[in-house]
Amino acid sequence: MKKVQYFENMIHLLNSKLEFSNKYLILVAENTIFDLEQLNSLNIEFVGAIVPEIIFDNKHLKEGLVIYTLNLNSQMNLIEDMNNIDYLKKENFHKHSSFIIIVDGLSSYITKFLESTFQVLPLNSKIVGGGAGKSTLKQEPIIFSNSGIYQDSALVISMNLKLNIAVENGWQYLEGPFLVSSCDKNCLKSLNFSKAFKAYKEVIEKDCKIKITKDNFLDVCKSYPLGIIKFDEEIIVRDPIFLDEDENIILIGDIEQNSTINILKGNKEYLLNASKNIVNKACKNIQKDDIQAIAIFDCISRSTYLGKDFVEELNHIKKQSNDKLIFGALSLGEIANNGNEYINLYNKTCVVGVLC
Repeated sequence: MKKVQYFENMIHLLNSKLEFSNKYLILVAENTIFDLEQLNSLNIEFVGAIVPEIIFDNKHLKEGLVIYTLNLNSQMNLIEDMNNIDYLKKENFHKHSSFIIIVDGLSSYITKFLESTFQVLPLNSKIVGGGAGKSTLKQEPIIFSNSGIYQDSALVISMNLKLNIAVENGWQYLEGPFLVSSCDKNCLKSLNFSKAFKAYKEVIEKDCKIKITKDNFLDVCKSYPLGIIKFDEEIIVRDPIFLDEDENIILIGDIEQNSTINILKGNKEYLLNASKNIVNKACKNIQKDDIQAIAIFDCISRSTYLGKDFVEELNHIKKQSNDKLIFGALSLGEIANNGNEYINLYNKTCVVGVLC
């Protein structure tokens, strides 16, 4: 039985011989014609999500489905409402300490949900995952199971496997630090007590020599994310995606009041170098022969920035994989926890989980 399988379309999947007794995680690329009713006709137990692109081996694909066969004692939970913390408290997550978590990447409840999830998971839990959704950035139902398809929802899959995590981004410092003097969830209003867009715009226009408007905001700013400075000097990247009607900067993922940020800048060489040893980093203290599969959640905007060079990042990962099966998604935000900190939501970052 293959742990990871790729199907070009629903027809190929429906003609496959998936075993009734197994449990499956299904990732669907956004351009795929997807029919939940047809999927249910296979009489298998599954959870899944629609994502901008799927990753299989060293390829990223805008159409098709990739399926990871879970161990039979894995626990699959679909949380229909990420704002319903009471539901989380009712679940028993203490059987295992390795998790795949996939959330609606455009939900306004992500931070609240991850904070609540952290409270109910076992200590030292290892987590890999990301944000589902479509590259249109229009929110719609994208998290599914046998029971239906939902938005503002999440998957929490617990496994009795060993999971090792590595996180890399490669974005470089441009200007800062700046104080986040006013914000509301993922809406950044002011930096250093001045309009956030004004401060951000001045730095970017000076560097790229291009005037930023609402029309070209995403195209220019994909090269200039924000970096939240953590106490351990880790930088958590936040992706600016558009300006609202008041010219506040809307991010993928929340930002905290009075936090400190830097403005970052992209350099393809630095980004690709960051991924050169990511699997080896994740494989520290384990034997590569013990690897069952490698899960990747890599940011869709990172792929957009790297363009045709993004395949080089996947080739780096493939080269380190010892020919193990690779699956995952280009995501709207990446999720990771190495067992000793809060669950972090990243942007423009490559997160790898080695499953043993």
